[in-house]
Amino acid sequence: MMQIGDLALKAGITTRTIRYYEELGIIEPEERSGGGFRLYSDIQLRRLHIIQSLKSLGFELERIRQLFNLQHCAETGGDLSRAMIEFLDQQQQEIDKKISHHLEIKERNSQAIEVLKGCMHCSIKVFERTCHECEVYKQHSEVPDMVECAFTLAN
Repeated sequence: MMQIGDLALKAGITTRTIRYYEELGIIEPEERSGGGFRLYSDIQLRRLHIIQSLKSLGFELERIRQLFNLQHCAETGGDLSRAMIEFLDQQQQEIDKKISHHLEIKERNSQAIEVLKGCMHCSIKVFERTCHECEVYKQHSEVPDMVECAFTLAN
């Protein structure tokens, strides 16, 4: 058995993080000493490693708590397996949405770069120009937000 400081050291996290995970119901001490100190076993250390691993994969703490609580909703290994598959399928859908969103942002960013490349040879002083009247600006009827921001900043 180990106290919270030892557990934190072995897990590579802070005691504050462990207490926060306890508040969220993700981890709990194995027992308490006669003096009221939290005592943890290797099981909690393993759980902390799993939590850190899941966090690095993009799982939010609430989702990790839900995942750990699945075992309480299943009677058999098959039930648990089905519940975990459903859980991970939901996670996969959320990941797909994030990827789609980030690809859209990337495309808009690329468009902005291409439009702004047309402005690189502009020799008019920033405070003397009217970008919205510029031919480069007019050529792009659907100007990405980043370009609009640059043209607005230049005016």
